[in-house]
Amino acid sequence: MALTKKIQSSMGLEIPEAYIKIDSLSGNKNMLQINVKTYVSQTAAQEDRVPVEDSYKSFTPSVEDEAANFIKQGYEYLKTLPEYAGAIDVLE
Repeated sequence: MALTKKIQSSMGLEIPEAYIKIDSLSGNKNMLQINVKTYVSQTAAQEDRVPVEDSYKSFTPSVEDEAANFIKQGYEYLKTLPEYAGAIDVLE
């Protein structure tokens, strides 16, 4: 899974279909830290190109029986943040 969205990078580059991917996560049931990488396209990510953005975000995951896995929760959390509002799921 990943997200796609039109963004403007911190360097001022407008990217019409940025590909936003959780690269890794670490933590425990109290706090998860996710490494979020943004690429100019899905192809760029698949070719292991350098991301245009690389950031870390933290959230408290749900550990309820019916809760989604931590990666899915990470993407749902990202969509609550202003910089990722309106992002569209990319199912792989």
